[in-house]
Amino acid sequence: MIKMRRILTLFMLSAIISIVSFIGSASASGNEVKLIDSQIVRDRFSFYSFTGNIEVANLGYAKSVTVHYTTDDVTWYDIDAQYVAPTSSTHEKWTFSIYTSSLTTNHPELKNLNFVKFAIKYTVNGNTYWDNNNSLNYYNEPNTVFPNSAILGNVDVIKAYDFLYSDTFSGAVYVKNINPTKTVKIVYTTDNWATTHEGYATYVNSSNNFNTVELWTYSFNVPGATEVKYAISYSSAGSTYWDNNYGSNYTVH
Repeated sequence: MIKMRRILTLFMLSAIISIVSFIGSASASGNEVKLIDSQIVRDRFSFYSFTGNIEVANLGYAKSVTVHYTTDDVTWYDIDAQYVAPTSSTHEKWTFSIYTSSLTTNHPELKNLNFVKFAIKYTVNGNTYWDNNNSLNYYNEPNTVFPNSAILGNVDVIKAYDFLYSDTFSGAVYVKNINPTKTVKIVYTTDNWATTHEGYATYVNSSNNFNTVELWTYSFNVPGATEVKYAISYSSAGSTYWDNNYGSNYTVH
């Protein structure tokens, strides 16, 4: 009996060591890979899309970024993300997008979508890193009120969309709901920063069913402008966060 207990103890210790070794070699230990944002869009014509953006550390030339997701907690699928552009001298932006509708047989797992649960896998130099939202996985579901449902990852504020039309500069911003009191400001120029203007966005609605992200919109009169450059400032709970398009500022024509 004693011999059997020793064998079982050694077996359990060996299993624990193997698990710890696996986790250490296949987990993100820093900022190797992080979700930026993700959205689910639906409409009355049975169109569903699942999209998002990811930031990875540029650790090597040959790399792959994959979104591992499920819509039923049973079957898991993979989406290959595509390179977009550098976000800094050390990091890159990647994007992914899939959709389905009543007019296509593509991605049947998205039809009549109830939720998407996902994590991000980044493989480079023979190593694999994960962003699985601190082991919780990311989760989103169709918005019960609005067509779009957005979640944010490693950013607190991000551009949703912008327009420049008929002397009007308008757009929208997603912000994390950090505190009930917040200010969203747009700093912009119509003459390549020779002069600068500021304007404020206003709250529209919660951007998901969890009240973790809000949509704010703005609209400014810009007579004669053919180009607007701008950045977004978000202040809440004593801190200020910026989305300046990774130092390049946004440009809309």
